[in-house]
Amino acid sequence: MLHHVYGIASKTYHDEAHGPDLVWESALVVKSHLLPHQLPEALLQRPIVYLIRDGRDAVVSLAHHRSDVIAVGSDFDQNLAEATYAAEGSHFSGWSKHTKTWVKQAAIVIRFEDLIENPIAQVERLRPFLDLPAPKIEALPSFADLQAGSAIYGSGKSIGKDLSLHWFRKGKVNGWQTEMSAEQHDLFWHLHGESMQVFGYRIDGSHAFDLPSISADFQVKCGLKEPLEVSSKTLLIEASKLSEPFFDGIKRYVFELLKTAADFPLRQLQVFALVNGAILTIDEALDKEGIEHKSIESGMLFWAKNALKIVLPNSTYNQLAKTIPLTAVRSFLNFRKTKSDEGNNVVFDRALLTLPQNYLHFKGHDFKRLTTVVHDLSHETHPQFHEANNIDRTSLGMQFSVKNQADFISVSSHTSKDLEARDLASIVNHEGVDRSVFFPIQNQHLVALVKERYNLPNQQFLLSVCTLEPRKNIPRLIAAYAKLPRQIRSSYHLVLAGRKGWKWNAFDIPEHCANQIHFTGFVREDHLPALYTLAHGFCYVSLYEGFGLPVLEAMACACPVLVSDNSSIPEITGDTAIACDPKSIDAIEHGLMQLMEQGSDAEHRKMAMRQSWNFTWAKHWERVLDKLEIFKK
Repeated sequence: MLHHVYGIASKTYHDEAHGPDLVWESALVVKSHLLPHQLPEALLQRPIVYLIRDGRDAVVSLAHHRSDVIAVGSDFDQNLAEATYAAEGSHFSGWSKHTKTWVKQAAIVIRFEDLIENPIAQVERLRPFLDLPAPKIEALPSFADLQAGSAIYGSGKSIGKDLSLHWFRKGKVNGWQTEMSAEQHDLFWHLHGESMQVFGYRIDGSHAFDLPSISADFQVKCGLKEPLEVSSKTLLIEASKLSEPFFDGIKRYVFELLKTAADFPLRQLQVFALVNGAILTIDEALDKEGIEHKSIESGMLFWAKNALKIVLPNSTYNQLAKTIPLTAVRSFLNFRKTKSDEGNNVVFDRALLTLPQNYLHFKGHDFKRLTTVVHDLSHETHPQFHEANNIDRTSLGMQFSVKNQADFISVSSHTSKDLEARDLASIVNHEGVDRSVFFPIQNQHLVALVKERYNLPNQQFLLSVCTLEPRKNIPRLIAAYAKLPRQIRSSYHLVLAGRKGWKWNAFDIPEHCANQIHFTGFVREDHLPALYTLAHGFCYVSLYEGFGLPVLEAMACACPVLVSDNSSIPEITGDTAIACDPKSIDAIEHGLMQLMEQGSDAEHRKMAMRQSWNFTWAKHWERVLDKLEIFKK
């Protein structure tokens, strides 16, 4: 269109065999499908226009391109799977990463669907950045003209080939509907559906923006909505859990919340993270989560804390912890080392306390309104599962929240009812699962690595993933497994994955099944999806949960689950899981028998994976923004 209708030539910058076009630097318009870090800085200084299309049409096109042009005759289905997975950064890092990365930087976004419907109107949106002459509308080529090879661009003429029929195949929206099987579509939606919804693409092929706050900026960049007439607001998220060496449910929550805020930024909102007293940008905070960036002092404190717990009596340790809380020491050590100038001396419009017991980190920081996330009230309902110090700090954190007239967010209806019983109102906002991380792993090299590293059995196995502590009910799970008939235990071993936690004591393993129960110890985060994929079924018979993220992670990896019938867990699983009374060994044993049957059923695995689609971090972030009321005057 730029060439035929406006008389403006363009060049291409890519990394294929023939490299970037010659003298691309002098072109008014330079096209690329690479990611920003792969381009020269000079290009990134130009105004950026991003063309986006339904990701399903995009991966179908990539699969055809490989079958028809790059590796002629290669298998379309295999090419489609590779484009969907985009393993190890292939296929321009995959649809979700490509769109999230470029939409952030783009001044204008043009949707393929809008371009087809009204091509002149969409190109006219470039006028603020390009000196466009009056369009010669009569020169606009038809799709038949493009297929016939009359176009200068897209025909392959520049590389001495006739590729028009390959590169102009259908020229319509939703061509994927006749090319993707149901299974292929399920896999694509599992990996990319969350981003697709933010950018207005629905599972049925229609287009609508289901997440108003998050997608508002995207709509503005697409020319579909006027910019919000509000001044920029500031939000400070308490994120000290990021500095801890191991992921637990709360650290996972904080990490995913910040990651989602970074993936879908709002121009009207500046988000900062408060990590052990230091105010950081989101990128700085996420960067510090990596092991290589952890504070040596914080690591020493963590191990010193655990050493003291071993050598001191409980009463002495608890009194010492209350007198000199570890969080205060860590806060001092980290705060003096790193503090983003961008967030200093600011009175924040909102503060988000992600864990009540971390309220002390807000000391010295001013905010207009406070919102507190409550994961559970087990420090009151189940105090036997907590150290005395943790109970005290959580109680003080709740008092701090009430004193500051905080709004409350509950991560489950169960927790919301517990708050309501204490005359505290909250909105229910379920947590999510990152389906670009937790999905059925097909990488056989990774699967083999995980099997070897954690010494997994050659037989099929049932899996439990949790910190080994009383609340997780591992002794009853072992006892129930031990009651199974010998021939069943010989075929289905039990794998218990997780590090030792509070009040951990070596479990009594019945001698007759000692060789069929395996402890892996700590499992790396990037190995968990392969572990879930390998498992025949997942067991989570906890005595109490505020939410239960491992259940959702297992389901996202298409692993059938056996869960407790208590607290929040039924909210996650719906009618797709086997539920049992966690206090009854017989009930758990019966559930294990059912789980072994379901694990062999592809339909149950599919149901588990699809159930996980109901829980996304984008939806959670949207609900957080709604509760914060940042954009309401």
